[in-house]
Amino acid sequence: MKTRIYRSVIPVLAILWFATGRATGQDATFRASVDRTTVSLGEQFTLTFTLGNAGSGGGKDLRLPELGKFHIMAGPNQSSSMSFINGAVSASVAYSYILQPKEVGKFTIGSASVEVNGQVLKSAPLTVEVVSGGTKPAQGGGQVASDLAAQIGDNLLLKATVDRTRVQQGEQINLVFRLYVGRVTVLSYGIDKAPTYTGFWGEEVDLPRNPELTVEVLNGKQYRSAIIKRVALFATQSGTLEISPMVVQTTLQVQSPRSLDPFDAFFRDALGRTVTYPVKSEKITLRVDPLPPGAPADFRGAVGQFAMSTSVDKKTTRTNEPISFKITISGTGNIKLMEAPVVDLPPDFEQYSPKISENISKQGERISGTKTFEHLLLPRYPGLKVIKPVTFSYYDPVKRDYVRLRSPQLEINVEQGAAPPPALVAGTREDVRLLTEDIRFIKVGNPSFRRKGEVLHTAPGFLALLFLPLAALVGAYIVARRQSSEMRDQVSFRIRRALKVAKKGLKQAEYLLSEKGDAKGSPSAAQRTRFYAEVSRSLWKYLGDRLNIPPAAFSVDAAVAELSRRSVDPALQQALRVLLESCDLARFAPAAIDQIAMQKTYDEAKRIIVEIERTLKQS
Repeated sequence: MKTRIYRSVIPVLAILWFATGRATGQDATFRASVDRTTVSLGEQFTLTFTLGNAGSGGGKDLRLPELGKFHIMAGPNQSSSMSFINGAVSASVAYSYILQPKEVGKFTIGSASVEVNGQVLKSAPLTVEVVSGGTKPAQGGGQVASDLAAQIGDNLLLKATVDRTRVQQGEQINLVFRLYVGRVTVLSYGIDKAPTYTGFWGEEVDLPRNPELTVEVLNGKQYRSAIIKRVALFATQSGTLEISPMVVQTTLQVQSPRSLDPFDAFFRDALGRTVTYPVKSEKITLRVDPLPPGAPADFRGAVGQFAMSTSVDKKTTRTNEPISFKITISGTGNIKLMEAPVVDLPPDFEQYSPKISENISKQGERISGTKTFEHLLLPRYPGLKVIKPVTFSYYDPVKRDYVRLRSPQLEINVEQGAAPPPALVAGTREDVRLLTEDIRFIKVGNPSFRRKGEVLHTAPGFLALLFLPLAALVGAYIVARRQSSEMRDQVSFRIRRALKVAKKGLKQAEYLLSEKGDAKGSPSAAQRTRFYAEVSRSLWKYLGDRLNIPPAAFSVDAAVAELSRRSVDPALQQALRVLLESCDLARFAPAAIDQIAMQKTYDEAKRIIVEIERTLKQS
């Protein structure tokens, strides 16, 4: 009986609502509110937009303010209400969102807008202060979030896996992030917090535009799964290393909560509601063994399987005419980290810094490709010149041994050219040495003459030179003793060199920042990756040396805890954490980053190091 009454009354009340909203002549209102203005980091709170007296036309084109400082945990949740006061009917519709702050600070939530009967209404801005504190759930909004988590349950999982948990330094590790979807509908997803790979060099592996769905059974339950991120990692240090969790924000369509209110039942969307829900992977711990002893003298850290070839563009040339000498190394492994082999050239060849080019394939299970080092050589004198064999050594993880490659010897016939030696140009050239001694140049200027019979050993200059080796020996002994004393105190040594190493790394980052980009002047993807890697590496190295944290135990949390123990400003600690995370995000999930953003990152890194150094010296 009650059901029949509801079915007959609800449409009538709805018609009365829309009709009286216009008949009463009340002006439409639109306001924003939060359930509290001070929240702790990790807590959730509710942001509500309420539209009143909108009439039969209702509201449309709702535009939210910028909410970049907050995670949208759920919403919009729609509710409606009616009131009868002194014969006047007023109605309102509310849209609520569950938010969670990303960082500490005082933030302004700007104005939202909605269109009612051709007129645009705007809400007043709100201010929310986020403070450090516990992670207890927000009142009111926390209940909605917990209901959402209970409804989703284990129907949405994010798992990170590696193909091996124990490797040798420089050996490739395949890291895969897979999203598992059960009885929920995922409309979209995006990486909210990228994982950090401290102690690794990472290469993002190309994935298809549309991820391939597979059906898998996990813990006895059937899921649809897809790989959303794949990374090839190469350990740059040994020890116990960690890969931090990744957080993905998903947009889901879930069932609207049931309500006994007949108005909520009438206006609830039959298709459910759209919510934003975060899902997080677990951290991964890896054991990295150092490479075995016995490496050849020319080994520079290459690990994999490689082949090498050398070539020149011509074997007959003239003096002062350039020759292109190429060394090409191809195979699978840590190609990005590969350094140029040493080249032994004839003494009368002028050599410039090599031009390095890469062609790397990021598809399949292994990173492969080629790396070419092109040397520009300039012969100065004629004759048959010999370029000695080039050697290149690498560690083969399959053979568990070092392999040494050797190129053939190259001969170049240099004929006398008509043109004189060119003027010096910018570049790196070898020291000038005396090539021929059969012709001496005529001396010019005012020669000095010595009176015959003058004895050399009585001259003051000779006596000074006589005691110079003894003074140098004593000075070298003093310096050696001082260096030995400093090296024995490893803690003091690391602290003293921390700022120097950081300045050197930031100098390299500044050089990368000043490099020219593409045709439009924007920084290239490789330039951005190397820049953010250098800034991140400088910060990690500085903190590890300055705070005396062992590499195996180093992490962002460990550094922040040590800074907190030494009374460093919490705002500076948070700025450091945000900067490190933004560097990792720019390296491994690159977006459209311009040179202005890179300059801000560089300036922020310098500021943080200077402020930390000033605080630690005062303490």
